[in-house]
Amino acid sequence: MSHGVEHRRHVLDAPFAAPPKPLFDGANLAATHHHASTEEVAPDQRFAYWLNMICNTFVDLEYEPQAATAFHGEITSLRLGSLTVGNIRSNAARVRRTPDRIRREPEAYYLVQIQRQGTGIVCQDGRSAVLKPGDFALHDSTRPFELIFDDQSHDVTTLRLPCSALDIHVSNIHELTATAVSGSVAAGHLLASMVTMLARDFSRLPTPAAQSLSEAITSLVAAGLRSLPVANLKRPTNLQAYHVGRVHAYVNEHLRDPDLSVAAIARALDMSADHLSRIFKHEPMPLSRLIWQSRLAACTKDLHDPKLRHRSISEIAFAWGFNDAAHFSRAFKERHGMSPRQWRAGQPV
Repeated sequence: MSHGVEHRRHVLDAPFAAPPKPLFDGANLAATHHHASTEEVAPDQRFAYWLNMICNTFVDLEYEPQAATAFHGEITSLRLGSLTVGNIRSNAARVRRTPDRIRREPEAYYLVQIQRQGTGIVCQDGRSAVLKPGDFALHDSTRPFELIFDDQSHDVTTLRLPCSALDIHVSNIHELTATAVSGSVAAGHLLASMVTMLARDFSRLPTPAAQSLSEAITSLVAAGLRSLPVANLKRPTNLQAYHVGRVHAYVNEHLRDPDLSVAAIARALDMSADHLSRIFKHEPMPLSRLIWQSRLAACTKDLHDPKLRHRSISEIAFAWGFNDAAHFSRAFKERHGMSPRQWRAGQPV
């Protein structure tokens, strides 16, 4: 058994019959393939087996078990040069990359989640991207992140690639994590199509074609990220960046305050409302909208949390600073395409 697999057996604190075989031969640039399913082991070993598969294929993660739900999961994974492609089907509700996991495995990768079925939420750097089928979002393995899924079973494709592969194409990538790239834009549509084709034709790929396809997929991810409005913003001066950071910190700290507003922030930070507006002129959204979007993201996470099922939708909305239930419902439906009640009804218990 390899040192990495032995390490993860101790991390999981749960025995399992047989760990997966090593997934890839790193020296081979042609497409290499692996498939594994929790159906291959006894029911009491399935969670540990599945998490071990995920950790070996991508990065070390923690999983929040679902009470009273039989666990299932399967993964089909490919290696194309430095690119790993994994198609994952599971009923896991939440997985996290924590500071402890990062310290244990500090290698730097970007992970790209392409939603195939169900709804997924990618949370990192204070942002939350809600993904519908066809959408994708990026997250960085060197910082904590959380992935949330809303159905009894979900289907996603995850790409893992070295940070250096994207950094040369996208300059401000740290500002683009947990931001949805729509499947309706050209890059998003082409990326989903190419990954689907890859899953179908991988066995016929010679080494040169595998390497070329890896580079093409990376280029499409970069193109999708560059299509985001924030990717093309004029860079602020150091002083502007300092003030924007102060404002973001104040918003995050006072998000639950129903009196939080542009005027209140200006008074608290001892600046005029006009100055505050000029500071946010080149930001992705006006400050007032940032407040509402941040509140919506916080409410979305709480509505997904089984531990908060006893709290009403209005209680959750008011706890995050909304003071009008009807306005909250309209804003929520505008963002997610469904009412808060419909959203909550679709979550696993």
